[in-house]
This record gives sequence, structure tokens and C-alpha cells, in this order.
Amino acid sequence: MESKRQVQFEQKLLTSSVEDGCESAQISLEARLTAAVTRRELDVHFQPQYDVDCGQGCGVEALARWTLPSGEEISPTVFIPMAERIAMIGPLGTWVLGRACEVVAGWGKCGGQAPTLSVNVSTHQINDHFGDIIDRTLRITGLAPAQLELEITESALMANAEVAVACCEEWRALGVHIAVDDFGTGYSSLNYLARLPVDRLKLDKSFAERMTFDRKTAVIVRSVLALGREMGVAVLVEGVETEQQFALLERWGCQQVQGFLLAKPLPAAEARAVLRIPWGTRLAPIFKPNRATTRGLYAA
Repeated sequence: MESKRQVQFEQKLLTSSVEDGCESAQISLEARLTAAVTRRELDVHFQPQYDVDCGQGCGVEALARWTLPSGEEISPTVFIPMAERIAMIGPLGTWVLGRACEVVAGWGKCGGQAPTLSVNVSTHQINDHFGDIIDRTLRITGLAPAQLELEITESALMANAEVAVACCEEWRALGVHIAVDDFGTGYSSLNYLARLPVDRLKLDKSFAERMTFDRKTAVIVRSVLALGREMGVAVLVEGVETEQQFALLERWGCQQVQGFLLAKPLPAAEARAVLRIPWGTRLAPIFKPNRATTRGLYAA
């Protein structure tokens, strides 16, 4: 067990590196991240996803988590960009993929149907070698390819669209699914969207945040839902945190949702337990917006 002085030093180190931009502290934190990834000392949490119509869990998103020995949690908004900067995002992504596939495959072996597993893919993983990593991971863990969904952000897709399309086609040939993450934020070309072998669009959480009070955002959300229906592509809305947001999405025919209203990211065992219970039995009756709330702005 670390001494109290060591714990205090680590906390000061984290605070100075993140808030003050101290160069030496930043370098030290980067070294600790490199060691943590190499030694597989990070963890994977899972955030459940739900079908709107039936309320049943339809999948989970794997999310990396990093906790220092002191107990201090480092936000993914800090360590993911850091991993990209120090060229550790590849090893980190490979480990998250393997660990998440292992966990979800284990759920299936324990009885019941295992959910779809969504794993984020970074720009650095869009290359000729990642397909071999996917194939090997699926064979080692025993997860069915159809249960794995790879999420690629719009910005990653547009960084090198031709290569991204080719890689997505290669990965999909393995039997896995492809999702466009943070949809609506990356200035993507609809031409490339038509060419992509995509199975799902994940509408960025910023749209869920604004759609209840901004008419233009509400129109965009409804348009994306309609686009998905016409293309035969599932649409999941991220960041659903209030009952009003859910009620509007339900009214507009949204298929799938993810967010703190339904479930936060959880350790594996807790996520599996929560996922097996329809979300409607865990929540108060959903708020239904009245006519005064929806008149004009949200008129069907």
C-alpha cells in the first residue's frame, strides 16, 4: 500500500498536469499511462444501450477507464488524447477490444443471449493491420463476429475517407458491424455515407442536449431518424439524460437510445445485471410532454 505522502504527491501531480499544464508532471503522467497500458492495469466499463419500443437492452458500449493506485480516476477526455499523443492508442485500443470481447463472450457462455458489443476505433487503427487484429481477437475470445460493432467517428472517417471506406469494407467482410459515431459533428460528406458499409448511425449527444429547446436541432434529429429509416440503417441517439428527451425521441420514432437516464457506464458484472432488466421497470413513468410544451416547435 502506498504511503500517505505518495498518495498526496500523485494527486498533486495529476492536478498540476491537467490544470496547470506543468511539463514535468505531464511527462510523468504520460509515463504512468504507458506503464498502465503495457501492464494492462486499466479497466473496461460497459454502458447499456436500449431499444425504445420494447425497453430491452440491445447492446453495450465498451469504455476504457483508468484509476491510479491512489484511487484518483483519470477522465477519458484526458488520457485518450494523451494516449494518441504518445503513440499508445494502438496498444490501448487493441487491449480494450480483446478485453471487451472476452467479457461479452463470457456472458453468452453463462446462459442467455449476449448483447451486441460496440468498441471505439481510433484514427490510428484505420489501417491494413487492424483487420488481422479483429480476426485474431474474435477467434481467441470466441465472440461471434455478428455481435461486434466497430464505432468510427465522422472526423476519423473524413481524415482519410478513401482508406476508411476500404478498411470498413474489409472489417465488415469478417462479419462485424460498422457504426458511425458522433454523427452530425464531423462535417462528413453524404456521398461517403452512401458508400460506407454502415449498419448504424450514433447521433452525437449534443443533439439530445439541444433538441428540447432549439427548433433547428429538433428538425435535424427528426431528419436523421428519417434518413436512417429510408436507408435501412439503425439510428441510436447518445446522451439521453432526461425523460423529456426520451419522450420526444419515442414520439419521433427513434429506434435506440443510450445515456445516463437509462444507465451509466458500469463495471462488467453490474452492467450485465442492469442490462437484463428492462429499463422501464427501473424508472418512474416516462414524462409525456403536453401540448403547451410541444406546440409549434415539436409539432409532428
